[in-house]
Amino acid sequence: MRPYSILAALCVPVMLTAQTPEQDVMKVVNQMFDGMRNADSASVRAVFAPGARFASVDMRATPPAARYDTVGGWINAIAGSNRMWNEQIYDTKVRVDGEMADVWAPYTFYLGGKWNHCGVNSMELLKINGAWKLTQLSDTRKRDGCPDPLGTGPRPQTPRPPTG
Repeated sequence: MRPYSILAALCVPVMLTAQTPEQDVMKVVNQMFDGMRNADSASVRAVFAPGARFASVDMRATPPAARYDTVGGWINAIAGSNRMWNEQIYDTKVRVDGEMADVWAPYTFYLGGKWNHCGVNSMELLKINGAWKLTQLSDTRKRDGCPDPLGTGPRPQTPRPPTG
């Protein structure tokens, strides 16, 4: 075998396993959601940068309410969730510019295997010391117009105000 053939054969496995920046970002996002589903708060905590925060708009409230929280309380709640939380994301869009990335992902949330609510996650990440870390996670929460990717059956109906 010629020397360049040996070199090429050795490089093929490396080229096949190389990931794009978008795949690297999604690995972090998937670790967060897998950790949440498995009640593994340490795995979730590992993907967040110090000082990261949550921002949400609860469309279920009237009027819709904005909330800001640190991730610490949520991460602690994951440990006690008894594997009851399952957030399914889909139609994910990832954008990367050097050391900054964002992920836009509609989601449906299941509690104890039953449909609960849906919305959109917007996640911001920075590459810190060579590793992608979540710095902010924003979401909306609603009950109308929600898909049911797991097919768990009828969704709760949102009460409608009386008309007339």
